[in-house]
Amino acid sequence: MAKFSENAIKILNYVREHESDGITAKDIAKALDMKDRSVNATLTAAFTNHKEETGEEVDGKKVKEVKPLMQRIEGELEVTDPETGKVKHETVKFIEFTEYGRTFDYEA
Repeated sequence: MAKFSENAIKILNYVREHESDGITAKDIAKALDMKDRSVNATLTAAFTNHKEETGEEVDGKKVKEVKPLMQRIEGELEVTDPETGKVKHETVKFIEFTEYGRTFDYEA
């Protein structure tokens, strides 16, 4: 059973609703009125480095493996400088669910 913080649930719901829009961590932070650092930390800890028990034990400890629920995909945005009107291309990382993340039961 996965337990997520309040911020993680907000981020999860936002990504569910807006993933097809090509969103970045900055977009999420702005939309949810959160700090960029907080969003990035939550994405990494709760979703990118998500761990699940494998059912195995080693030395009496349950074995866990990393099963990412979300990923950062490098992409490019066209950005127009408001002062000069020049268009430039900016490299960004879009936030998307992994295949596993799309089928994961977040409510369990």
